[in-house]
Amino acid sequence: MRDKSKPLFSRPVLAAIMLFSTLAIWLLNLTAPSAKLPTPNIEQWTTDSGIPVVWLNQDAWQGSDKLEIRFSFRAVTTDTKLIQSTLAMLMSDALPLSTASVNQRLSPLAAKATTYYDHENQILGLTVSNNPSYLIPSLKLTKSWLTQTAFKSRTFDNWQGRNPYQQTVQHELEQILFFQQNTTPINQITLSDVKEYYQKMTQSVATIYLVGDMSEQSQNIVKAGLNAITEQFSPIFAANKSGSEAIDLTSLSALIQQNQGVLWQTRSALALSPVNTVQQWLSLQIWGTDLVDSLNAQEHIDFVQLALALSPHHPWVWWNVQYSQANQYADVSNITTGEPDISLKSFVFVEQVPSIKNKKRFEQLLENLIIQLEENTLSPTWWSVIAGQFTHQDSKLTLETFAQDYKEAVDNFRYEDYQLALRQLINAQTYQEIQVYQ
Repeated sequence: MRDKSKPLFSRPVLAAIMLFSTLAIWLLNLTAPSAKLPTPNIEQWTTDSGIPVVWLNQDAWQGSDKLEIRFSFRAVTTDTKLIQSTLAMLMSDALPLSTASVNQRLSPLAAKATTYYDHENQILGLTVSNNPSYLIPSLKLTKSWLTQTAFKSRTFDNWQGRNPYQQTVQHELEQILFFQQNTTPINQITLSDVKEYYQKMTQSVATIYLVGDMSEQSQNIVKAGLNAITEQFSPIFAANKSGSEAIDLTSLSALIQQNQGVLWQTRSALALSPVNTVQQWLSLQIWGTDLVDSLNAQEHIDFVQLALALSPHHPWVWWNVQYSQANQYADVSNITTGEPDISLKSFVFVEQVPSIKNKKRFEQLLENLIIQLEENTLSPTWWSVIAGQFTHQDSKLTLETFAQDYKEAVDNFRYEDYQLALRQLINAQTYQEIQVYQ
């Protein structure tokens, strides 16, 4: 009979077991399939006016004629009506001596313009052909558009007459989560306000991103074109300017009820810590998918929207839940997602997140994310969104860092990394909720 006072294994045997276990785990990691993700090439330079330019390309795009250009601005204001008005006027007939919108003028050149804005960023996007016969006139037109901008009184009056200030869910929540300390919001926006704010944008350029293939000839055309466009523009980083101090974050969670009757929508916002690593970015993709999938699966919910606004200093996330007509609950605090231990606020508290509580769920969501990434990372448009909205040259997660690190980060991403990242990112005390009844 074995003496229970003695250990089952001697110290040398235990040491050998631990060594072999470590080696086995190491070998499993080596033999695990690697995600089929391209490693992009990055080149950087500055325009003659000092604005940083970052060009991302990959071998798979060789021969493609699509080039994405993103002008990233930091003219910070929480008056989203002013930003909305300025970008709307810019996208209208803002070319001199023209009654056509900018996209009507760009269309014959196989080009188009887009805009995006949040509380810290304003993005002007251009999709152009890298074929010199189209590229040269596209950049020439862009120069006229952005440097000889003609905001027209009649267009502005007509636009205001259509009552355009219909706040999206995102910007309604943005106003609640953030507020401006140093400036009083403009109640009645004038054309002069628009002109002044556009000038502020041109003096607050953060980065110009290029995504796509370019021949040496096309590179020279683009460099010359960007120099011409930005000749009177100023880089925000060169003068150590920053608008982040104009934004403050609400420090207390709040619940707002609108109207009476049956619950129609629940609109939620949550502040995040700045995203510093690819692992944190991956974690938010999984967390967001978990939220949308979990809530969309419920019978009393029609649909769920979610968006990440990963700005450099004050990132946040918002989601909107719309209920079905069959939903007759009077007390939304009792509405659950179908499982008795999961509520609508489960995703605000890390320990209650389904993919934290269930490791297999995390693994399935990660597997699905990798499949999506293997497809999305071949798209210049996807990379242009990463460049303009999710990475920032004045943050720890730059486009160059993302491009260099993301493949290894995906291959080595583990459940423990996910747990740690969510704990670092989610700021539960800032949770804001609007309940809309009708």
